[in-house]
Amino acid sequence: MTQAASETPQNHVLQISLKELGLRPGIALQVRRLVEGATKKEGQLFGAIENRGVMVGPQGPEGEDTGLTEGDVCIVRGFTGQYEFSFISKVLQTYDKPFVYALLAYPNQVDARQVRQSMRTKTRWPVTVQSAALNQHGQLLDISMQGTMFSTAETVAAVGKTIGISILTEVEGEPATLTLKATVCHSHKAQDGASHFTGVAFQGLTQQDKLVLHYLTKTPRS
Repeated sequence: MTQAASETPQNHVLQISLKELGLRPGIALQVRRLVEGATKKEGQLFGAIENRGVMVGPQGPEGEDTGLTEGDVCIVRGFTGQYEFSFISKVLQTYDKPFVYALLAYPNQVDARQVRQSMRTKTRWPVTVQSAALNQHGQLLDISMQGTMFSTAETVAAVGKTIGISILTEVEGEPATLTLKATVCHSHKAQDGASHFTGVAFQGLTQQDKLVLHYLTKTPRS
């Protein structure tokens, strides 16, 4: 019997069904053909029909090629916002009309690893980041009870470093500033090179902090 995801220790790899992940169309994927020298291809999920197939297309509205051909065996990797997952599949057919995509065989199971304790709420709030190097203004991209991701013009701090963040938001219509300590979990440059993404885990939350975070994650504001 499959162990329930909610009962799974963090970082433990599960073998579950694709349906249990609750994937949404548009989620970013990486697809690589299982042949020597093949490189990863950035893509996205267009849809999946249980026990029939998975539709995978190129990333972005200008994408013209999946990099796949009929009969290819490939590995697909992605991130749901809570779980990293991967599965091996075979390309059943490729299409260029009405849009470019490849139809993959529906996997019997996927490997999934929980990397966040809860889903994050999308948002666009101003944030100020305090680090040993400098203070920067940026934009919050998502938030959960455990952490957040934000964008800034420059790198904030190395992975493992502790920083301070001040989130400018509203609570029940009134302006509010939530000031927290956080540890940098990942840091990378955006594909366009114009900004830098940083993901952090909150540290030392007070009961009041938790109450405000609970409110913010339940009432997203763009």
